[in-house]
Amino acid sequence: MAEQKIAAYVCQGCGLGERLDTAALAATAQKSGRAALSREHPFLCSAAGVAAVRADVENEGVTHVMLAACSRRAKTEAFRFDDVAVARANLREGVIWSRPDSDEHRETTQEMADDYVTMAMAELRAMRRPSANAEAGANRRLLVVGGGMSGMTAALESAKAGYEVLLVEKTDALGGWAARLHRRIPTREPFSDPEDTGVADLVQRVCSDPNVTVYLGATVTRTSGAPGQFSIDIATGGGTRTENVGAIVQASGFSRYDAARLPELGYGRSPDVVDQAGLEELAARAGDGPIARPSDGRPVTSVAFVQCAGQRSDKPGHLPYCSGYCCNASIKQAMYFKDRNPDVDACILYSDLRT
Repeated sequence: MAEQKIAAYVCQGCGLGERLDTAALAATAQKSGRAALSREHPFLCSAAGVAAVRADVENEGVTHVMLAACSRRAKTEAFRFDDVAVARANLREGVIWSRPDSDEHRETTQEMADDYVTMAMAELRAMRRPSANAEAGANRRLLVVGGGMSGMTAALESAKAGYEVLLVEKTDALGGWAARLHRRIPTREPFSDPEDTGVADLVQRVCSDPNVTVYLGATVTRTSGAPGQFSIDIATGGGTRTENVGAIVQASGFSRYDAARLPELGYGRSPDVVDQAGLEELAARAGDGPIARPSDGRPVTSVAFVQCAGQRSDKPGHLPYCSGYCCNASIKQAMYFKDRNPDVDACILYSDLRT
C-alpha cells in the first residue's frame, strides 16, 4: 500500500461550533488518528472550505481525508474528492441533532462526537483509493444511432465537448420525424406561435462539424465489447465497416401508431380522415395557402381533432398510456388552419387537454 498522508477537517457550521469543542475534536484526530494535518473550518461545505481541502490535497500531498461534519448522505457534491480516500464523521445528524441541547448532556455529547471522529479515523486508515481497471477501455469516440433532432443534438454537443462522433442514420437524409413536420410546437416564450423546426440549421451544423462523421443509409448490425471499448459493424450500401467506440447514444426515434386500428373513426375508409403526421404533410404541401382536403382538393372549411384516440385504453390494439404529445400538437395544427383562414371552424375533442 502506498504511503498515507491523512488530513482531518472539523466543521463548525450548522450549530456544531456552538454544541461541540471542535478544537478538541481536531486534537483527537491528530492524536489517535495520526493525522498529519488537522484543521477546523467555520463552514466546511462552503466554497472556501472545499478549496482549503483541495489545496491540501494538491499542495501538501494529502492522500486520505476525514471530514467531521454532516451525514455522508448530505453535501455529496461539495465533498466529492475523487482523487483521495474520504471518510466522514457524522457529527450533525448523528450527534448534536440526536442529543438534548442542555448543559447536563454537554459532556456526554462531546464524548460521543469524540468517538465518531475516532471511528472515522480508524476507517480512513484502512481505506485506499480504488485503482482503475487496467483492462478498461478508454476510447473517446462516440457512436450516435439515429439522425433525428435528438441524435443530431447529441452529436453536436459531444463534438463541442471535444469528442469524435460517428452518426449513423438508416435513411438517406438527416432530420428524422422533425424533418417531416411543417412547424414545431413552440419551445420559448410567449409560446403563442408554431416555430420553424430548426432541422435545416442542425443538419448544416452536423455536416460541417469536423468532429462528426455521418453515415447515411446505414445500420448498426453488430455491437460487442463494453463501455470504453465497443466494437461495432456499420452496414452501408458499399459494404460493412467495423469501428471502435467508447460509448453509444441510442437516439433511434419512435414508432408511429397505426391509426388503421381505429376503423370506427373512419381512418382508412375516408381519405379526409388523417392522423397528425398526415396532417403535417398536408400543411407542408399547402405552404402558406389553404390546406386542401385529400378527397377533392377543396380548401378545408371545418376540421375536428379527436384526441386520446386509441390511448389510455385496455382494448386490444390500443395503448394503455398517454402519448404526451398529441395535445399541444393538435393546438398547433388547429393554428395551421386558423392562421390561413380565421373563418375555418376548428374543434378539438378531448377527455383531458394536457399542455
